[in-house]
Amino acid sequence: MKVLFLKDVPGVALGGDIKEVKNGYARNYLIPYNIAVLANNENVKQIEKIKVESEKERVALMEDLKAVFESIKDLTINIPMLSSQTGKLYGSVGHDVISKTIKEVTNIELQDRYIKLTESIKEHGVYNVRVEISDELNTIIKVIVHDPEQTPEELLLSLKTETEEEDTEEVSSAEEESTEEVSSAEEESTEEKNKN
Repeated sequence: MKVLFLKDVPGVALGGDIKEVKNGYARNYLIPYNIAVLANNENVKQIEKIKVESEKERVALMEDLKAVFESIKDLTINIPMLSSQTGKLYGSVGHDVISKTIKEVTNIELQDRYIKLTESIKEHGVYNVRVEISDELNTIIKVIVHDPEQTPEELLLSLKTETEEEDTEEVSSAEEESTEEVSSAEEESTEEKNKN
């Protein structure tokens, strides 16, 4: 069925486009919700008017999205979540939890599709999550998932301490390896001297 789109439908068509769509999609969704009309001669005469209105709506929407972007740029959000003894969360942090927390913090409703999360967060920690509103409007927000009985600062401090301990262990094991290498090299040179 050929329809004339009255509004933009992301990934499908822009307002003013005429496209062939499945009959059920047109009858059950597009036409009843005033998103599109049948592409007959009378409606096709309205194309230019529809295109102009759709362009105005797109510009207004882009301005709104720019304002949203400026409000969330470099945002840090804290999400308290309970976890088991092993450190795995009871549940997970996905698009919906992040968008809900952003709304609580900034009073801005951000659609889940703008949050680019490759997989749900399942452990306490600090995560960099990309928010991509458009090609030009994208940023990284910091998501701190912590125990409800712990402040985000305490989590950051414990993570910093763990990292420093790991670094110290790596340095000491590297020093041990280099000491072993030196002593084995000395033994080899002593053996060479004794042979001569």
